Amino acid sequence: MFVTNHVLAGALIGRALRRHPVAAFGVGVVSHFAMDACPHWGMGDDEPFSWERFYPIARCDGCLGLAAMTAGLGLAPGANRKASLSGMLGAAVVDADKPMRYFFGWNPFPAAVQRLHTRVQRQAPNRMGVELFVGAALASTVVMLSLRDRARG
Repeated sequence: MFVTNHVLAGALIGRALRRHPVAAFGVGVVSHFAMDACPHWGMGDDEPFSWERFYPIARCDGCLGLAAMTAGLGLAPGANRKASLSGMLGAAVVDADKPMRYFFGWNPFPAAVQRLHTRVQRQAPNRMGVELFVGAALASTVVMLSLRDRARG
């Protein structure tokens, strides 16, 4: 799943757990694995991993994910920002392995976490539409809830 989608889900988790930033981080981490268990875009199991194919998409997704995190913080009500940030960081942190491997050549997570992350993946190269649909649905939900909150004053 794109890190942008994880970030947007984390923003919603932060809203739901607005008074519990530590819990929002934990639920964000769990949501990452749950989302990765759903069918989504990726290299697929039947082909070898290729940085040449993965990196251009990951670079765009990483930039969009940072923008989504900034927007998520900006749209969150003031008292909810800490939990929103915690939810977004928890939901995204599991994917820190990819830039760490690309730029520094090592995975910061223990082998057990790496195995779990690999095992839950349900990805295939023909599922870009799933990623885009999920991202649009999550972004729309974040924006609609923010507009609702502002209308309520």
